[in-house]
Amino acid sequence: MSGTTGATDGMYFSADGGVYDASGTMIGTYETDAAGRVDAVATDTDADGVLDTTVSDTDGDGTFETGVVDTDGDGYYDTMIVDTDGDGDYDTAAVDTDHDGQADTTAYDPAGF
Repeated sequence: MSGTTGATDGMYFSADGGVYDASGTMIGTYETDAAGRVDAVATDTDADGVLDTTVSDTDGDGTFETGVVDTDGDGYYDTMIVDTDGDGDYDTAAVDTDHDGQADTTAYDPAGF
């Protein structure tokens, strides 16, 4: 896998826009902004065709403001965290416990979690 630009916990970001696991299997994609900073990453670590995690830098400041996790592979998020005020800390969270795509529990803390 040539072109590897970084690695963490056995995941590799390749110059082709792919995210690979330690065995070389593509498990996701990433995008960069005009300055070359990663601004979105999506992974499907169990290869079932449904995104498992997504993070994005929505305002281009170099930090991820949104994180979404689908732990059960049903295509709906289970946990979502958002930095709504842009201070670098996630301050809003939503959890969908009954897997219907609607938040059952939400929380907000202006100081961050």
